[in-house]
Amino acid sequence: MTSLNNFKAGAKLHCFATTLLGFLCLCLLPACAQSTQDSTKRSLLSLEDINYAGAFRLPAGTFGNSSLNYSEGPFAYDASNNSVFIVGHSHQQSIAEFKLPPLVNSTRLEDLAMAAAPVQPFSSILDRAGAPPENINRIGGLAFVDTAAGRELWVNAYEYYDAPGDNTLSTLLIDNPDNLQNSGVTPYFGFEGSAGHTSGWLSAIPQDWQDDLDGNFITGQSSGIPIISRTSVGPSAFIFDSATRATGKDAVATTALLDFSLEHPLAQDLANESGENNLWTHLSRVRYGFIVPNTNSYLTIGHSGGHESGVCYKCTQNNDNLCGGYCAPDANDYYLYYWLWDMNDLLAVKRGDKASYDVRPYAYGALPNPFETLSTRLGGGSFDADSGLLYLTLQAADKEQGRYSNPPVVLAYTIDMSD
Repeated sequence: MTSLNNFKAGAKLHCFATTLLGFLCLCLLPACAQSTQDSTKRSLLSLEDINYAGAFRLPAGTFGNSSLNYSEGPFAYDASNNSVFIVGHSHQQSIAEFKLPPLVNSTRLEDLAMAAAPVQPFSSILDRAGAPPENINRIGGLAFVDTAAGRELWVNAYEYYDAPGDNTLSTLLIDNPDNLQNSGVTPYFGFEGSAGHTSGWLSAIPQDWQDDLDGNFITGQSSGIPIISRTSVGPSAFIFDSATRATGKDAVATTALLDFSLEHPLAQDLANESGENNLWTHLSRVRYGFIVPNTNSYLTIGHSGGHESGVCYKCTQNNDNLCGGYCAPDANDYYLYYWLWDMNDLLAVKRGDKASYDVRPYAYGALPNPFETLSTRLGGGSFDADSGLLYLTLQAADKEQGRYSNPPVVLAYTIDMSD
C-alpha cells in the first residue's frame, strides 16, 4: 500500500480559501476545491478534526442463517444498547446485533478486543414481507428512527445490477429491531428521485439544522455499484422527514441538496487519464454521509483509487492480478477517502441559487487508515452524536480467524465538533 505520506508528497497541494471568520488556510490532499460561500453559522470541519480512536474485531462464526464473512459492512450503531446492527455475508444480506467490546487504540489486529457472539443472531430481512420487489438484493444503509409507533430500524436496499435503471423502491422498516427474528416489517416504499440516488446510507440531521433543511434525515447513494448511469456520480444528499411514511408506489417527498449524474458528474475525467484527478474516479464510492453537529460540514466517507496510476478496465495490474472490471494499474493505488462539503453551498441548492451538481467539496483526500495493509475498502458507517464517535467498517479486513474467514474490522474515529 502506498503510504499516505508518499501520496501527499507526490501530489500537487492546494488549499481551500480562508473564510470570513478568519480560519487559516488548510493544505490537504490534491486539488482541494474552494468553498464558494462563507461559513455564517459554524466552523468548517477539517481532516485534523478526525482522529483514530481505536477498533475492535467481530467473530467469523455462523450465527443464525449467516456470518460476517464476505460482509459488505453496512451497519447502524445503537446507543441505547451500545451495540451494532450489521449486515452479514453478501449472499444472505441478513442482520445481527453485536455488543461492542472495548475499543483498543492499536494498529495491530492481534491487539484488538473481539466482540462476543451476537445478542441477536442473523435474520433474513429483505424477504420478510415476501419476495423482494424489483429484484432488490443488497442492503445499502441502516438507521434507527424514533416514531410515534416506537423505535424502528430503517433499511435502505437496492438491486445490485439494475441495468435499465428503473427501480423505484428502496426502503422497508423493521417494526421491532429488538426482536429481529420475529419482527413485522413495513413494506417497501421509495423516495422521490431515482432509487439509484437514494438507496444507500441514512443519517439523522442534527436538531439545529432541521428547520433550515425542512427535514430530519438524509439519504444518499453514489456510483461505485453497477450501473453507473443509474447512480449519482459523486455522493448525493436527499433530505426527508421520517414522519412522512409511505407504502407501495407512494414515494416520500425529498429535497435534493447534492446529486450528480453521468451528464453532470463530480469529476469529468473518471479514468484519470490526465493523471491529475484526485477528486472522483470510477473507483470512488461513498458508504456513509452525515452533517457533523456544531459544524458547517457535511462529511461523506468511503474509498477511492486510481489517483496516481489512473484507472483501467479488465486489465492486468502490476501484481499480475487480472481485473474483472475497473481497477488501478498499480495494485497499491487505493485509499479510504473523505469528501467535506460546506453546508452553505447545500443551502444555496435548496434556495434554488445553485444546481445540485454544481457543488464541489471544500476538502477531500485520503483518510488515515490504521490497517491499510489489511483493507482499503469501507463497508459502512454510523455516527454517535453523544460520544462524537464515527464508527466505520473496514471491509474483509480480518483474515486471521480461519482459512476462508474475512469479517470486517470496526474502526472508531473521534470527531472534534467544538466551535
